[in-house]
Amino acid sequence: MAKMHSEHFSFDECCCRHCGKDWTDPVLIRLAEKIRSALGDRPMIPTSVCRCRDHNAASGGSPNSQHMYGRAMDFYINGMSTEAIFEALKALSRCGVLPDLHGLGVYDNWVHIDCRDVPGLTVWDKRTKKK
Repeated sequence: MAKMHSEHFSFDECCCRHCGKDWTDPVLIRLAEKIRSALGDRPMIPTSVCRCRDHNAASGGSPNSQHMYGRAMDFYINGMSTEAIFEALKALSRCGVLPDLHGLGVYDNWVHIDCRDVPGLTVWDKRTKKK
C-alpha cells in the first residue's frame, strides 16, 4: 500500500522525479484536497510537485520555483479542460474558499497551484493555444 500524504495524494506522486525525495508542504496538500472537493471530488493527477534544483533547471522551471520548496503542484483532471479548472479556481479564490492559494497558472496541458508565502493571488496564463 502506498504511503500517503492525505486521502488522495501519495508520496510517490509528490516526490521529485529526479532525486526521489519528498518535502511537500502540508499546506499544499490541504489546498489540493480542498480543490479536489470543490471541483466535484474529481481525481487530480499531479505531474510535478517537488523538484530538486537539478530537476527544476532541467525542466526549465523558474529559478525561484515554488516546486523547489514543496509548495507547488502541476496537475490535470481527466475530462476537464485546463481553462475550466483555471476559471473555477479563480472564482473560488475570489469567494474566499481557497485562502491558501497564492499562485495560479494555466498551461496547455496542466494547471499550476501554489501556496507561496506571499499575500494575495498571483495569476498567469502561459497557454500557447489561447481561445
